[in-house]
Amino acid sequence: MARHDLTDWIIHFVHRRNPENDPLEFSYDFEDFEYIPHPDGFTYDGEPFVLTNKYEEDDYGLAPDDYAICVLQKILHDGYVRAGWSYRRGTPTIYGPKAAVCFTEMPLYGLIEYAKIRADENYTEQYGIAFLKDELFLAGARPVIYGLSGGHKEAKESDLFYGKGLRTLASECGIGLREQFRYVYTKLTSFKKIDWTHEREWRWADLEQSFDFPGMPIFAKNDKITFSKIIVIVKTTEEVERVIEQLKNLYHSKSTNHGREYNLKVIENTYVLSLDEVAKITKDPNLVKLDDLPLSSIPKIQKIKVTAETIEKIKIAIQQASEIFYNESEKFINEHGEKAPCGWSHVVTWESNTEITQALVDLGFANSYADGYYYINGLKSYPGQSIDVDEAGAKAAAEFLTKELGQKFSYHSRFD
Repeated sequence: MARHDLTDWIIHFVHRRNPENDPLEFSYDFEDFEYIPHPDGFTYDGEPFVLTNKYEEDDYGLAPDDYAICVLQKILHDGYVRAGWSYRRGTPTIYGPKAAVCFTEMPLYGLIEYAKIRADENYTEQYGIAFLKDELFLAGARPVIYGLSGGHKEAKESDLFYGKGLRTLASECGIGLREQFRYVYTKLTSFKKIDWTHEREWRWADLEQSFDFPGMPIFAKNDKITFSKIIVIVKTTEEVERVIEQLKNLYHSKSTNHGREYNLKVIENTYVLSLDEVAKITKDPNLVKLDDLPLSSIPKIQKIKVTAETIEKIKIAIQQASEIFYNESEKFINEHGEKAPCGWSHVVTWESNTEITQALVDLGFANSYADGYYYINGLKSYPGQSIDVDEAGAKAAAEFLTKELGQKFSYHSRFD
C-alpha cells in the first residue's frame, strides 16, 4: 500500500540512562550493602529468574546516567537489546511474566519530530536501532494492544494470575500471560486521559526463555533469531565514525570478553546513519523514511586490503619493539629494583579501522576483546613482577611503534 506513513523498518529508541527507572540502581539493600537480584522475567508459574550478570555489567562500566550514545554502544557490545519492565517513577508498565523490548513503527521523520517534541533525553532521543518489519515479526515481535474491550483490572491476591510478574492483569480481562507484555494501558476519556497510540508501538519478549541473556539478540550468536541487515541511527557524523570503529573492533574480537560469540555476518551488514547526513541523501528530510535511503549511501564496516609491503614492515617492527621492550625493562629493574605492586603492562592501540591494525590481527600480533583495545602480542618483557618494570618496557615499545608504523600506540596496565 502506497501510504507515506507506512514503513518497512521498525525502530528501537535508545535514550539516556535514567537511574530512577533502572532496577539495577534502585534494588540495593543499604543494610546488607549488596544488590538485590532483580528479576529479568518470570516463568508462567510465577517463579522469578535473573539472567543479568552483575559482574559483566560492572566490568563494562556504564555510568548510571550515561548518555544515549554510550547506551547504544553498550547494546552493540553486548550483542542484544535488553528487555525491561519500562519503569515510570519506580512503577513497571510492562504487564505479565515477561519483560519486553519496545519499538516504534513511526517512520524516521516521525521519530525525529517526536523526539524534538518530547525533548526528554531520559525517555526519547534521536538514537536507535532499526530492523526490517518482516524479520522482526519472524523474531517474535508484535504490535502492542492499546486498551481492553472491557475495563482495566489488575490481578488481586485471589486471582489466578496474581504474582506471575511484577504487575499482571486480572484473568477476567481476557489476555493470557503469554500476551500481557503487549498490553498498554489506554484511557481515551476527557478526565485523566492516557493515550500512547501515536507511538505505534511494537514489543518483543522471550516467551520461551530461549536465551541465557536478558534480551533480544542482534549480534549475539544463536540458532533462533538473525537479521539480514540493521541500521544504527546516531545524531552526528563524528558518532558514525565512533560506531564504525566499534563495529570493526567487535568484528575482530569475535566475542565479548566474557565469551558471548558474535554473529559476524550481522555486524558486516550493520549500517550507521547520521541524522546530520540525512539532508544530503534526500531532497526532503522533513518527510524522509528509512525506506527512501539507498543503503549504498549509508556507511558500514569495510574490508581492508593489506599489502605485502605492510606485512613485512610490521614483522620487522614487532621484532624491534620486542627487543626495546626487553631492554628497557631490564634497564629499569637494574636502576630501580622492584618496589611497585605486581602487575602487567601491554602495548595497545585503539585504532580498529586501519591497514596497520588489520595486518596486526591477520598476523596474530594483536588480540581484541570487544573493549576497544588491541593488545599487541609477541613482545618479550624482562622477567620481573613489579608493574613499573613492565611499564617502562611497554612505554618505550609503544613510542617506537607509533613512530615506525605511523599509528598511535600506548600502554595499558593492570595490577595482579
